[in-house]
Amino acid sequence: MLKWTAPLRVTMQELDARLSKIVEHAREEPVAVNRYGSPWVWIVSHRAWVQADNLRALVPRSHPLVPLRDLVDDALRYERALLAELAREHGSAVGLPILLRCLVLQIIYSIEDAEKVHESLVYNMLFRWFAGFEKFADELPGDAEFTRELQAVGTDPRAVRIVTRCLSSTHLPESGEGDFRVNRGLLHALSNWVADASVPQPKPHGARGV
Repeated sequence: MLKWTAPLRVTMQELDARLSKIVEHAREEPVAVNRYGSPWVWIVSHRAWVQADNLRALVPRSHPLVPLRDLVDDALRYERALLAELAREHGSAVGLPILLRCLVLQIIYSIEDAEKVHESLVYNMLFRWFAGFEKFADELPGDAEFTRELQAVGTDPRAVRIVTRCLSSTHLPESGEGDFRVNRGLLHALSNWVADASVPQPKPHGARGV
């Protein structure tokens, strides 16, 4: 991960006089430019900028969310047809893959509601990466829009079934770094709710079929 310190600091006057040499130096390591004695801008190479703007660079390889993200992504690829169906029904502007990953985060970290999930994405770069954003500069969906769509997906039995299937994997740890914990009791309750929601309800007495 790039550390924003630099052995070379130049003034604006030096930048004007030695621009080509300073830019050449910046290809190897960042250059800080001072103006009136205070930091003003940095000159960095494309490679360094891409590295600095990559959320994946912040994610510890040993964190349990890393294998879980792979597991969830595999499930989403397998459920492409269902995701398309859910998108048609719910009209998701945020994107079903992002919403389903956020639903996973909400269950694992016991986040009380969709608004709190959105708030976590604002400041928690690990959560933002897991949800599917790649760069710091990626714009987050609006609070109201995100909350409405996550609530809708979270009450759809088909979406919950995908999430519970991912979190029921025996390869996931019961606990890990921070507050990571797969709540097996909650998963069991959700699985039962999905099963009950999938059972056709009996028609009222005397009702006729269409």
